[in-house]
Amino acid sequence: MKATNLTATAGTAIVFQFILFIFLASSCGKGGGGGTPPPVEPPPPAITGIAPNNGPFNTPVVISGSNFSATAADNDVKINGKPAKVTAAATGSLTVEVPKGAGSGAVTVTVKGKTATGPAFTYILTATVSTVAGSEKGYQDGTGANAYFSGPAGVCVDAQGNLFVADHYNQKIRKITPAGVVTTFAGSDRGYADGTGAAAKFWNPTGIAIDPQGNIFVADPGNHRIRKITPGGAVSTVAGTDPYGYADGPGGSARFFSPEDLALDAQGNIYVGDANNYKVRKITPGGVVSTLAGSTYGYLDGAGTGAQFYTPRGMQCDAQGNVYVSDYFNNKIRKITPAGVVTTLAGSTYGWADGAPATAKFDGPRGMIVTAQGEIYVTEDRNNTIRKLAANLTVSTLCGQPGLTWSDWKDGTLAEAKFRTPMDICADAQGNFYIADFNNSRIRKITFE
Repeated sequence: MKATNLTATAGTAIVFQFILFIFLASSCGKGGGGGTPPPVEPPPPAITGIAPNNGPFNTPVVISGSNFSATAADNDVKINGKPAKVTAAATGSLTVEVPKGAGSGAVTVTVKGKTATGPAFTYILTATVSTVAGSEKGYQDGTGANAYFSGPAGVCVDAQGNLFVADHYNQKIRKITPAGVVTTFAGSDRGYADGTGAAAKFWNPTGIAIDPQGNIFVADPGNHRIRKITPGGAVSTVAGTDPYGYADGPGGSARFFSPEDLALDAQGNIYVGDANNYKVRKITPGGVVSTLAGSTYGYLDGAGTGAQFYTPRGMQCDAQGNVYVSDYFNNKIRKITPAGVVTTLAGSTYGWADGAPATAKFDGPRGMIVTAQGEIYVTEDRNNTIRKLAANLTVSTLCGQPGLTWSDWKDGTLAEAKFRTPMDICADAQGNFYIADFNNSRIRKITFE
C-alpha cells in the first residue's frame, strides 16, 4: 500500500514538472525571439547644404541632406528661429520659402523630435516707399491723402507709433495715428504764444523730437525759441527770448538765432542746431543753456569754440552721448563727443557722390537717424535723396534721385521712389523710416521687410 502511494506521488510530481516546463517555455517565448520586435528608431535628419544661402522673403531655398520626411508636414523647418513653409519634400531634400522678416541665422530641420542644424541663411531686406498722409499743399485734417500739409519740415514718432509733424508754413504741430488719421495737435496762426492746443502760436516750426514721457520739443526758428508740448497739448517755452542773438545762461535769458533742429540724449539734455549762430547749443533738464561747440561760420574741426560750422541744421544723439550734426553749407556730417571735440565723418565739396568718407559729396544734408549698429541715414533737401553712412562711414544712396523737377513724386521700390526736398527722418520701434517730404507736402514711409 505504501509503495503504491509513493509511485502515485512520484507520477504526479513528474506531470506537474512537465506542465511547469511547458508554461515557462511558453512564457519565455513571448518575450524572446518568437515575438514582434520593437520598432527601429529612425536616424536623425542631417543638413549638408542650402541653396541659395541669401535672399529676401519668399525666396525658394533648397535644403540638401538626409533622413528628411517625404511628407512635407512632417518636416518642421525654421530660418533664424522663424517657421518656413515647406513646398516640396523628399528624403534627401526640402524646398522651403523664406518667411517675411526672418532675419539672418541658422537653418534647422526637425523630424519626429530630432533636429539638425545647418548653415546660416543671410536675409536680405526689401524696402518700399509709400505715403502715410498728405497730397496737396494746404491745410486740412483728415485721413491719408485727404489730409493736407504745407511744408512738413520735422517728424518724430512716439512709442505707440503716432507721428508728430512740424507743419512749417501752417505754423502747427500735426499728429498722425498709425491708421493715418491726421489732426492738429497744437498751434494756430503765425506768432508767439504759449498755451494749450490752438491757443499756442509758432513761427515756422522746423525741428521736432520726443522724449520717453511723450513730451515734444520743437525748434521754433521764427521766434528764436525752443518750445515744449506736453502729451496733453500744453505748449511752453524751454529757452530763448526776443530779440534774436547769442547768449548762454538760464532759459529765459538765453538767446538763439534761428534754431532749426534739436535732439535729446538719454539724460534729457537738448542739443540745438543754432543755425545762424553757427553753433551747437546744449540745454540741461534744468533749462540752462551753454555752447557745446562752434564759433564763427567756417569749417574747422577742433574742441568747443575752436571748431567751426556753417549752418548746422540736422541733429541726432547716440546712446554714448555723441552728437551728430548735418553741417548744411559745408555739406558734411560732423560728430561732437560729450567733451565737445568736433570731427568730420564724411563729406567733401557739394554735389552728389557715393564712396569713401573723404570723397563722398552731399548737397543740403539735414535730418538724421543714428542706429544702434552705428549706421547713419541722412536726408538731403537739395539732392532729394536719403543717404546712408555705413558703420565704416562709406557713403551710399538708399533712395531718391538727384536732379528732379519741382513736381517729381513717386512711391515704389527704393530705386523707383522720388522725393522733393526731404527735410527730416525718424524711425519707429519696428525699424520703419518716416520722412518729412517738404515740397511734396507728404509724410512718406520706408518699410523694411
